[in-house]
Amino acid sequence: MTQTAIAVLGTLAEFHSEPIPFDLKALVDLVRGINPDLLCLDLSPERWQSQNFGDLTPDYRDALLPLADQTDIVVVPVGEDEQPPEPQAAGWRGRIITLLRALLGYLQKTAPGPDAINSGWRHDLANELYHLALRLGDADTEQTLAAHRQVLIDNILAAAERDPGARILVVVNVQHCHHIRPALAAYPGISVPSYAGL
Repeated sequence: MTQTAIAVLGTLAEFHSEPIPFDLKALVDLVRGINPDLLCLDLSPERWQSQNFGDLTPDYRDALLPLADQTDIVVVPVGEDEQPPEPQAAGWRGRIITLLRALLGYLQKTAPGPDAINSGWRHDLANELYHLALRLGDADTEQTLAAHRQVLIDNILAAAERDPGARILVVVNVQHCHHIRPALAAYPGISVPSYAGL
C-alpha cells in the first residue's frame, strides 16, 4: 500500500495581523522550504474558484495564497463557505471567554516561532484554553466546530485518496491540530509526520 504523508501546520490566524515572531514571512519561508505537492487550506472550493480572498485571515490572504500563486504548489480547498463562529456567551461566561482569548493572544504572540506553536507545552496549553472557551460558549458553537473539523478531515482524506503518495501539507488554525492529526493517523496508508519531517 502506498503511504501518503500528511503534515498539519497550525497558524495563528487572526493573530498574524499583529507583530509576532511567527510572522507571515516566517510562514512563507517555512512552506516554501517544505514545498509540498499539495497544500490543503481551510477554505471552500467555491471561494477558491471565485478568488474572493479579501476577508480571509492574513496567514491565507497575505502569505500562503500569494506563495501558491508564485510557485508550483497546488492548493486544495478543504473547508466550507462559513467558518465556525468564535465561542460567545453572556454574563460571567462571556467575561471568562474574553479573558481566555487574551491569554491565548499573549501565549501565541510571545511564541518564538512555528515549533513553539505546533508542539510542546505552549501548544498543549493553547489547546486547553481553546477547549475551555468552547465549553463556556453556547452548545451550538461546539457542535458547529466539531462538524467543521470533520469536513476538514474528510476532505483532506479525499485529497490523499485522489493523489496517493503525495506529500501533503495542511495549514489550518492551530486550534484544529490536536483533532485533525490523530484522526488522520487512524487511517491505513496515512502517515502524519511533523511539518519538519515532511
